[in-house]
Amino acid sequence: MYNKILSILVLHAALMSSSLYAICDSSDGKRNEVSVHCGSTPSATFDRHGNLWIAYVQDEFVYVSQSKDLGKSFSEPVAVNSMEEDVEHNGENRPKIIVADSGQIFVSWTLKTSPRFTGEIRFSRSTNGGESFETPRTINDDNLFAGHRFESLFLTESGHLYLTWVDKRDLEKSVKAGKDYIGAAIYYAVSDDGGASFSQNYRVANHSCECCRIAIAPKGPENIAILWRQVFGEDVRDHAIAELTPSGKILTTNRASYDQWHINACPHHGPTMVQSTLSEDYHMSWFTNGDLNQGLYYARYSFKDKESTHLFQVDGKPGAGHPYLSEYNEKLHLVWKGFNGKESLLNIITSEDDGTTWSEPTSLLKTEKGSDHPFLIQDSNSLYLSWHTDEFGYILLDISENTQRLSVNEN
Repeated sequence: MYNKILSILVLHAALMSSSLYAICDSSDGKRNEVSVHCGSTPSATFDRHGNLWIAYVQDEFVYVSQSKDLGKSFSEPVAVNSMEEDVEHNGENRPKIIVADSGQIFVSWTLKTSPRFTGEIRFSRSTNGGESFETPRTINDDNLFAGHRFESLFLTESGHLYLTWVDKRDLEKSVKAGKDYIGAAIYYAVSDDGGASFSQNYRVANHSCECCRIAIAPKGPENIAILWRQVFGEDVRDHAIAELTPSGKILTTNRASYDQWHINACPHHGPTMVQSTLSEDYHMSWFTNGDLNQGLYYARYSFKDKESTHLFQVDGKPGAGHPYLSEYNEKLHLVWKGFNGKESLLNIITSEDDGTTWSEPTSLLKTEKGSDHPFLIQDSNSLYLSWHTDEFGYILLDISENTQRLSVNEN
């Protein structure tokens, strides 16, 4: 049964892809039509009414579109920035979007600046349901032409809006002072008034990796937990976890993975994390090529015990990476990209016992052309795969019923 559903999806995607090139491609390299299918690196979320909202990049603009029919059609795109910006758009660094219960829409992104590997953290919001957006603001407050990149955005139950990012201001200061400095740092800022203003910038930790996305999950009603790739010693790039508060106080910072990956370079492979509703621990997944572990891994972190347990190799084959975790109806879902030598594969496993045991992996979709990182989003009714490929454009796939079958290996 599942394979029949998958065959129909692949056929539908193939038919759709035949018309995508006519719509999206043009001889001058620009896109003929502004749409989520023609744009790049979309981030998606649902509002409280079940409407789908997507932010994406196209021709130096961040656009936002809405769908009331689960991605079958989209509203006219609205440009968030009124003037062209060199917006970062790659798998690890893309615009982020959140729709609050109040209807306010928050969007963040990284503006690339000169010289290379520098940038600014940008933010805008809409207070009229996405009809228009306020003039974008820069959130990093150091006024330096330094690296401020790879931002992540999160809204807590209490209404605190967090922005956290990779920051090189301390590196710049150290270089000017003639001192050595390894990696970058993690900074954040908080808004307690719905994005109207933000706090000063707070430093979480020195010596982070320079080029990996940061994972965020709630920690109580107003705090957050973040997971990032950290440099330990001179060149070990494993992961650290911390609890952040609205006041700027860092409650705890600990090591979360022990892979001993010795590398003096940028892996461009950030982690994913979600809080467990069963144990209140934190499910994590990441890529490593360490001395101890190689490939894609899962583990569960306890702030109470200050340790990671249930270490599990998800995929050790070449090409496996870019995982994403989500919990839906107390079932844990993990998707990632694999490679079979010819095609990129979208794989999934599930766990019904808080990450203790896992189903066998199954491939949801595949493509021979370029593709984005996979994401999982949910509304009150279901769990969805959110994925963008050069071949099929944007795909929103309901996987909640399918993964029930996968969890008992009925494929």
